[in-house]
Amino acid sequence: MKRSTIPALAVILLTLAGCSAGTPGQTSSPSATTAAPTPTATPSATSEPMSDATCETVLTDEEYASLAEDGLVLNPDIFVLDDTMQSIIDAGGLGCYWTRSGGDIRVWYAQGATTSAEWDAQQQSLISAGWTEIDTPVADTLQAPDVNDPDYLPVVIYRDGVIYYASYVELLPSVKALQG
Repeated sequence: MKRSTIPALAVILLTLAGCSAGTPGQTSSPSATTAAPTPTATPSATSEPMSDATCETVLTDEEYASLAEDGLVLNPDIFVLDDTMQSIIDAGGLGCYWTRSGGDIRVWYAQGATTSAEWDAQQQSLISAGWTEIDTPVADTLQAPDVNDPDYLPVVIYRDGVIYYASYVELLPSVKALQG
C-alpha cells in the first residue's frame, strides 16, 4: 500500500468502529461534525402552480386553442413587456411570450413565487406608479396605467404566494391556477 493511504484507512476504520460502539439500546447524541438535516419545504396546494408551471400548461386548453387560431406561437426568445414582468422573471419566475409571424399581436404572461410581505411592497410601488385596482374579470387585479400602448395594459394579481402577470386583463380568467 502507498504510504498516504494507510492513515486514511485508519481514520475510516476508527470512524466505522465508533459508529457501532455503545451498548444495545443506547442512543448517542449527534456530534458537532454531524450535518443537520436540510429542511425541506412541505408541498402545499399553493406551491403546485409554480412547481409544475410551464408556458405549455399554465393556461386553459381553450386559451391555447385561441392562441393557435390567432396564429400565435410560443417564442423561446422572450421580449419582456415591462419592468414588472422583468422583475418576476429575474426572481426566478416563469415568463412566456407568444408572437405571430409578420403581425403586431403579441401575448405576454409571467408568474413567480413571492411572499405576502414582498407582494405588499410591490403592490404599493405599483400603485404609486399609477397602477389601479380593478375587480373585473378577477377581483384584486392591478392594471398598469395607459402610458404607452392602450392595447397592452398589463395586469398583476397575487394569490396564495404567487404573482401572476398578463399583458391584458382578459387573459387572467384563462390562467388555470386562478380558476375556481
